[in-house]
Amino acid sequence: MQEFSKEDPIKPGAGVHEKFGGRAKLIDTVDYVISVSGGGYTAGARLLATQDTEKKPLVSERFEEGSPELDHFRRGSSYIADSPGELVYALAVVFKNLLASITILFTLPALLGWVFGYLLSRPAFSFAQIIPVLNPNVNDAFVHEHPDYLMCLTDHPASWIAVAVFAGLAAFLTSIAMGIEMFLWEKRSERAKLWVQRFAVGSAVFAALVLIVVVGLPTLMRLCSSLSAHATHNQGDAAAAVSGLVGLNYLAAITAMAWKKRSTLSEEAKKLSLWKRLLPPGVIAMILVVVTLTVLLVAWLIILGCFAAGVFRSLTTGGLEGGLRQMPFSALWPSLVLVLAIAWISSVDVASISLNPFYRYRLGQTFAVRRKRVSGLWRAEAYDRNEYTWLPEFGSVPAGGPKFIFAASAPISGKHKPAPGLNAVSYVMSHDFIGGPELGWLRAPQLHDQSPPRIKRDLTVLTAVAASGAAFASAMGRQQKGFEKLLAVSGARLGTWLPNPNFVANLAASKKGACLDPKDNERPWPKSLPYIRGAGYYYRELIGLNYPDARLVQVTDGGHYENLGLVEALRRRSRLIFCIDGGGDAPPLASGLADAMRLAEYELGVTIDFDYFAKFPLAELTPGSGEKFEETEAFYGLNSRLAKRTVAVGLITYPSAAPDLGHGPHERQGLLIFAKAVLCKGFPQWLLTYAASSDMFPHDPTSDQWFNEGQFAAYTQLGRIMGQQVRECIHDLQKDSTL
Repeated sequence: MQEFSKEDPIKPGAGVHEKFGGRAKLIDTVDYVISVSGGGYTAGARLLATQDTEKKPLVSERFEEGSPELDHFRRGSSYIADSPGELVYALAVVFKNLLASITILFTLPALLGWVFGYLLSRPAFSFAQIIPVLNPNVNDAFVHEHPDYLMCLTDHPASWIAVAVFAGLAAFLTSIAMGIEMFLWEKRSERAKLWVQRFAVGSAVFAALVLIVVVGLPTLMRLCSSLSAHATHNQGDAAAAVSGLVGLNYLAAITAMAWKKRSTLSEEAKKLSLWKRLLPPGVIAMILVVVTLTVLLVAWLIILGCFAAGVFRSLTTGGLEGGLRQMPFSALWPSLVLVLAIAWISSVDVASISLNPFYRYRLGQTFAVRRKRVSGLWRAEAYDRNEYTWLPEFGSVPAGGPKFIFAASAPISGKHKPAPGLNAVSYVMSHDFIGGPELGWLRAPQLHDQSPPRIKRDLTVLTAVAASGAAFASAMGRQQKGFEKLLAVSGARLGTWLPNPNFVANLAASKKGACLDPKDNERPWPKSLPYIRGAGYYYRELIGLNYPDARLVQVTDGGHYENLGLVEALRRRSRLIFCIDGGGDAPPLASGLADAMRLAEYELGVTIDFDYFAKFPLAELTPGSGEKFEETEAFYGLNSRLAKRTVAVGLITYPSAAPDLGHGPHERQGLLIFAKAVLCKGFPQWLLTYAASSDMFPHDPTSDQWFNEGQFAAYTQLGRIMGQQVRECIHDLQKDSTL
């Protein structure tokens, strides 16, 4: 943005001079600054740096070259951890979140196990076909001598009758449905067939549930009883297994967060000819998700079975009724611990025990600064940690200027997801509106006033920056690689849960009986937003249950929907768009731009033609297309990475069906000036030297948040060069009367 802060406005009108008095630069006169992913960091920094109600600086008057804000930014560029102490603290936060998440994950099966173990030990529920936990003292002689023996300690083969009855009923009803289909064809018969099929499915499901209760659960308890008995006699092995499980999850979470190229595993798997022949694209990631969830399910069932077996064993030790009254206190302490865990979980906010608060704080220490005079010198001072940067208050520039929009995404699952392979929709945040075209819109000031305290804390500029730039999350839309569920298990989640405009709109409409779907008028809607985002949201995130009409939606990195913000600019029918692509898509393909163009065409009907302007073709941004170094020159090894320029120009054509925004129905065209982070021969020697020493430059992923001095300087200089070439492009287009 530094270069846009130097350029004069393009065709400034009288209103610009009246509003800014000749101070305005190009960046001050644009309508929108739309940021996605890592771009939100610098956009948020620019916005927060202007929050001086006395001096009212313009966007162009902060973060200039040599400014205190830029110096502060440079010093804190490794903002996650820049010292051994900070690294230890960051690792401790991850470990704390891991323990909290595991507690939430495994408290539910422990509770269910306690309930099932208690119920199966009671006479009214003594119908298990298999004895859940064997009691060596109970045999035929014991049963004859003690009429008050526990019935749960004997087999009940008659339970098979219930399974057979409902299974047979399902088969009988299915046969009837087949007969109706074979001999009848009237509309009435089709309706009858559907009803019969529903009853058949219901009977089959009930038969399966009975089978689980009388055979499946007791078998699980029997197996887990043997497992827990082995653990009791080998406590060292049990402790090692538990600590190994926690340690493995911790290591996996750290690896998933710090790994620069997370797609390596799936990419390597795809290279195998067998996988390429057998599996379509994306299936590798799905398999990894299924494997991860299967392992979690096995652990979940083991916890359930062990608790159920333990409670059952404690209640049936004597083999007679009244075992609960005879239990020693030492056998009750696990239940007391479980009660305390449930009490804690019922009051915990899952967004508060994720990495989002820590991430938001670390981002704030680097990017949330304001200029202050200290001892006669201007210094950049970080915002206080307890100063909430509310979106309605801090989300706009006091002196006027562009509207800042933080483009995030919200995952949607099931039949409502946008398309296979794309399970995220747009969710943007600004000072006036929050939401998106799929989920609807909420006015930010009213939402802020009416939200519960915990949600209100997340309606800030820093949360918008952290959520829209959540480099890793448990739901990553089109960037799903298969490891993301580990992040949900470990608590390493950068996204958050924010209000769903659809829910708010339906709630308001249902009170008036005016829902679009008449069935929604009678739906028992919750009466408000939740006061805490409880354990249910954790399980929704883990399993991937994201409904379009839920009270809250999971908000994560906007790159999981579209990584450039280009679609959001086109959605607003902008006629001149500067798109700066600093994404980590590997050359020679500009996959981020390709995804945006495809999404724009199929969602908005907007097309972009890069062949229209022959002077600035997109092909010249391709690595290998630039002027080469001679074989005798030191930078000869960079030739395959060199492009001719960083800027291309495309012609935007909006569909005739799109709404007119005041430019006239015939003005359906616009310009896209696209700048891509690539290398060129004319770059400064020190920058080319850095590029030669780093194979990933300039395509380091957003997940690399430990920039050193060289990395920061290289990317800053590259950004300035891109801005300079955009300015030169503007001048050329003005000479040609294109602008």
